[in-house]
Amino acid sequence: MAQTAQKNIRFTFEEWIRVEKEARERNISPNRLVVELAMEGLERREWPRTEAETHLLRSAMFTAQAIICDMEKNGREEEIDQISRNISEVAPELPRNLAKDPQDSAGSTSENL
Repeated sequence: MAQTAQKNIRFTFEEWIRVEKEARERNISPNRLVVELAMEGLERREWPRTEAETHLLRSAMFTAQAIICDMEKNGREEEIDQISRNISEVAPELPRNLAKDPQDSAGSTSENL
């Protein structure tokens, strides 16, 4: 079985209700649905095409940053480097015009990962 990490992602109540409903329709757990949708989004070459996909990207970036901080705190820098290399091999860089959203007042970019 693959090694997994337990992390928290924050949803609004309405968002989580929607996730649970969709998961029930697919006969999978809500957590599995979130993972599958995130992975599907990461695998698309033309992503993000919609506002929903942009929100998913921001959530994934936030989650990745939280995981990296936790791993650094636990002295797992070598694993972070390996993960980064693996991601670089299978996922293309975001186009520059998508890497930074001018409406994002926090100034988040893909470089924060």
